[in-house]
Amino acid sequence: MTGPAQAAAFSQNVSQTNNTTNEAVTEARESIEGLRRRLEELRGQYPEVDAALRDLDMITPRLDEPERDPGTLRYMLQNLVERCGGIPNLLTAAQLVQSTVLALLPGS
Repeated sequence: MTGPAQAAAFSQNVSQTNNTTNEAVTEARESIEGLRRRLEELRGQYPEVDAALRDLDMITPRLDEPERDPGTLRYMLQNLVERCGGIPNLLTAAQLVQSTVLALLPGS
């Protein structure tokens, strides 16, 4: 093998890793937006809705650097799931957000 061929193979591996990461971030963002839409429809009906929306507002910007403070992000996600557990038919959507965001964290 020549040097350039090895570099090309390495570049492909890096590209595949970036695509996987981008897909995971996209999936996390989509799950957050789905939950956000459902919460906004329920605004004013349950006291937990506004707090859950604030949780989403704090989680969303951290998707760009999930490794920066993973402990805090895990805590926020747990709070979100607990809040949504008190709102009928939202627990599964909150758990989806939790699982898609946790997949971005190191060691997950």
